[in-house]
Amino acid sequence: MNKAKNSELAPRADLRGAVDVVEKNTDTSWAMFQALQGQQERGFEKTRPTGLAIPAQQPAVAEAVTVDDVLVEARRNNRVCPLPAIWQRLYAYLPNAGPHLSKVPATHAEWQQVPALQKRARLREHIEWAASQGVLRQVYEALRKLPENRWHHIGE
Repeated sequence: MNKAKNSELAPRADLRGAVDVVEKNTDTSWAMFQALQGQQERGFEKTRPTGLAIPAQQPAVAEAVTVDDVLVEARRNNRVCPLPAIWQRLYAYLPNAGPHLSKVPATHAEWQQVPALQKRARLREHIEWAASQGVLRQVYEALRKLPENRWHHIGE
């Protein structure tokens, strides 16, 4: 069966350059609709830790640490950011931090209001700032030494 014979292209006026495909075979259309609807109702599987052992990638002393190395460490096991008190100490360590650099959510209310992805983005900003100030290796070592229970994770 040729799909071109079963479909008709019709321009839509409300979207620039968009094209609607009109399916003439209603059984196929209905089956596709039901499959999509079923997928939507099932939702997506929850993120879960991998069962594979992931060796900690430690760059050699002579090797330079990159922002990507630090971000990989910071996101391991669905981590978002260090817990507030630890993150505050890390922020205080950053040289030349000023009003141009996002602050750590300080109060309990502020911590609850800032979404996990925004916290992660702030931590990334702090990591990038550490790189620009020449203290990336120290930040990396500090984050690498943090035990897992000192991290805020996605879903917590």
